[in-house]
Amino acid sequence: MPDGIQEGIVETNRRFTLRWKVMLALSVVFIALGMCVDWSPSQDASLPDTSSFLVILGVLLGCAGLLTATRR
Repeated sequence: MPDGIQEGIVETNRRFTLRWKVMLALSVVFIALGMCVDWSPSQDASLPDTSSFLVILGVLLGCAGLLTATRR
């Protein structure tokens, strides 16, 4: 393989690694905010509770990060 192609592959792998680490870090932050902060109740009854929304968002982002990690 020429050096240019191999450097491109290394750069792509580095980006994927950075991407899934950032996704997992954000998911941990969202889950921690959802579980540890006492949020005021929502004004509209049809909206979900803020803490449950952040936990669900963190879980979805964590799953996306794990899927990104297994992609390469």
